[in-house]
Order: sequence, then structure tokens, then C-alpha cells
Amino acid sequence: MAGFKPNVFLHVPIVIAYFALIGVVVHLLDSAYLPLLIASVLGVAVAIHVTKGFFRVFGGWLSANYLRHLGDPLRKPIAMKKFCDQGWFLVLHTVLTLAELVVMADETWWQDTSSCWDYTSVTGAFPAYSSAVHTLYVFQLGMYIYVGFSCEFLEEKRKDHLVMMGHHVVTISLIIWSYAVGYLPIGVIVMFLHDISDIPLDFLKMVNYLKLENREGWFITEFMFAFTLIQWVYFRVYLFPTKLMYSTLYEMRASCMDPIAALDFSILFPSPGPTHWLWFNTLIAALYTLHIWWTFLLMRLLYGVLTVGPNSASKDEYEGHSSDSDAPKTKHD
Repeated sequence: MAGFKPNVFLHVPIVIAYFALIGVVVHLLDSAYLPLLIASVLGVAVAIHVTKGFFRVFGGWLSANYLRHLGDPLRKPIAMKKFCDQGWFLVLHTVLTLAELVVMADETWWQDTSSCWDYTSVTGAFPAYSSAVHTLYVFQLGMYIYVGFSCEFLEEKRKDHLVMMGHHVVTISLIIWSYAVGYLPIGVIVMFLHDISDIPLDFLKMVNYLKLENREGWFITEFMFAFTLIQWVYFRVYLFPTKLMYSTLYEMRASCMDPIAALDFSILFPSPGPTHWLWFNTLIAALYTLHIWWTFLLMRLLYGVLTVGPNSASKDEYEGHSSDSDAPKTKHD
């Protein structure tokens, strides 16, 4: 377990919440979509196996033939495993981002977030959505169910394991809750902001495992870190509250409440109005809190990059040292 320190008082409740949510998903999901959910979970499992196999072959070839001057960085099993793990995340987030762009191409949700809400409804939710939106939702549920299982039982636990599991629990909660109450458009925007901002982060981790830093590595890791930090702050720290949270906090209420009452945030359970407003925004706020925490970690990583270099900094701040690592032993090992 690379840097992971178990905390039973946090770990056990998160795992229990994860399994409880699977039961909630099965209960709330339209029975017609249950086969698609099962197929999504199994499909993701197969896709992971195939994708990791590809990156194992490609990474080994690249490292042995073109990165010998960097010490063949993927020669050790632990380095190769981490590279392949991140490779399938890169493919997954890229595919999901493209799917979300296709779904939003036929809508005005991104350009005008007020169109996410039905101004003729008493709750702000539209009565029906396209099959493409439903399919995207069910696939995302299947993906996060498998990713949560993999994170807990199959992958090496890293320093941020509890934060990652907490993120999976909150995300599954948001997806199934927005599905159940009909807030699918805003849910698609949540998915998009996450997936598109994860693509550079995945690529950054992969080039870091390849040790493509400093002059010998053409400063690729340094460039990717700067790009990742900028786009992360833009999507997760800036756009998330200004576009998405503004819509869930105010436009959701304005779509089905008196304009004056919509601005009275002391009304936590509006009726008539979006009765799920408080609960939904609590989950959104929890997700944004995680964004701020990860931004803090990225800033701390920036300090490490400037002082000890990208590869060493990432081991200290994100993963911790591994017994199969080139990093020197410290008092934290």
C-alpha cells in the first residue's frame, strides 16, 4: 500500500456506503435499464483488461527502445503496473468526454444552463429525456460501480485512497439521485467537467512514470504539469461554481418558484418548488470541497516539482514510496 494509512473510522463507513449505494441504484433504476447496467459493469471490466494489455506492450516497447537514456523507467513491475492503470483511465475519460460532447451537441445545456430546468414544471425537472442521455447515465453508473470496486479491492492503495473512495461514493450518489428526480441535464454537465479535466491529469501521471522530465526527458512532465494545473483550476475550481453551482443553487429554484422566494435561501425545503434542492446541493458542495482539496494537493505538488523534481515530488505527495521504487527510503516508509 503505497503511502496509505488505514483509518477504520473513515474507511469502513465509506465502504459500507459504497455497497449500500449499489442497492439504491438497483432499486431506483428503471428495470428496463438493469441489463445495460450489468453490461456496463462487465464491459468496463473487459475494457480495462484489454486496455491495460495494450499499454503493457506499448509501454514496455517505448521504455526499452526509446527511453534507455532514462534508465528504462518501466522495467520494474510496479512502475509498469501504475503506467497501465493510468492508461486505462486515460482511455476511459477520453471516451466519456466524447460521449458527453455528443449528447450535449443536441442540447443548449452548456451554453445556457437555465435550459437544464423545465420552467413549466413544479419541480424544475423535465418529464422525459432522450435514450442517449439515459444510456450515458447508466454507463456512468456502471463505470463508477466498477471503478469503486477496483479502487477498494483490486488496485494498489495510495495516499489519497479514502478521498478517492469518498469521491466515488459522492459521484454515484449524485448520478443516481439526479436520475431519480429528473435532473439529468445538470448531471451530464457534472460528468463533463470531471471527465474532461481528468484527461490531462491521466496523461501527466503517465509521462511522470516514464520519467520524461528535465532536459533528458524534453521537459514533457514539467509542461504537462503546468497545463494540467491551469485546466484543472479552470474546470474544477472556476467553472464548477460559476456555471454549475449557480444553476443548482439559483436557476433550479427560479424555474419553479416565485422570483422573490427563489432568492430567499432561508427556504431550504421549498414547496411548491424543487423539494430536493438542499440534498442535491449538499452533494454538489461535497464534490466541490474535494476539488478544493485536490487543488491544494496540486499546489503542494507544484512546490515539490520546483524543489526536488516532478518524479520525486509525485512519489512524496501522491503515491508514497514503493518497495519496488527507485526512490530512497525515508522515515515515512
